Amino acid sequence: MNKHFKKLSLYAGTALALTAGSAAMAEQTIGVQTVAATAAIATAKVNVRVIVPKIVILRVGAADATVSDVNFTLGLNPAVAGTPGNSLAYTGTTPPVFASTVATTNPVTAAGALTVAAWTNGAGTTLKCSLVALTGATAFATGATAAGVPGTNDITVASVTGATNLQHPGGTLTSCDGTTNSAITNLTTMGGTFTYALASTNLASMASGTYGNVVTYTATAP
Repeated sequence: MNKHFKKLSLYAGTALALTAGSAAMAEQTIGVQTVAATAAIATAKVNVRVIVPKIVILRVGAADATVSDVNFTLGLNPAVAGTPGNSLAYTGTTPPVFASTVATTNPVTAAGALTVAAWTNGAGTTLKCSLVALTGATAFATGATAAGVPGTNDITVASVTGATNLQHPGGTLTSCDGTTNSAITNLTTMGGTFTYALASTNLASMASGTYGNVVTYTATAP
């Protein structure tokens, strides 16, 4: 029994020595000098990192999860007394002259203007926009008004100038092609407004109906 116990103790001691030897291969060194005038030096290194996630924030309109609405409504200019109604007195031109009004909801703002904001810590960040179908509406024609359908050229979007103001990707919804982009400067609080307007040149060429698209803005930090 004693002989076996001594063997087990020898094995355990050897294992501990090997473990200690493996640990010594980590960042622990020793300096040994036998000459008094020579400095003994030991070094040890530590890797220190700060890992910062890539972040991009984008706001167009409401500063929450609701989707903003920009609604343009056409009416006669000048307005006809008694509308809506039938067989009303009318002394205007043929075709009539139209004017549009704009109402913005979620949030309610003036003159089709929506607050925008963006921030990123990633270099080379861009803003793009794209168009998809809007439930209950006929999609805008691409480019100019066509066959009575308002075109993407007819919806203009103005931005506030300035280095720290977010710029719309192009001046009309035609630029919402998923490719045209504007820059978002990193580590800079970008603000401003996007102001939507309906161009007045083609109003008499638009057929009655409801037209629209969902405009999706995408900020990408590559």
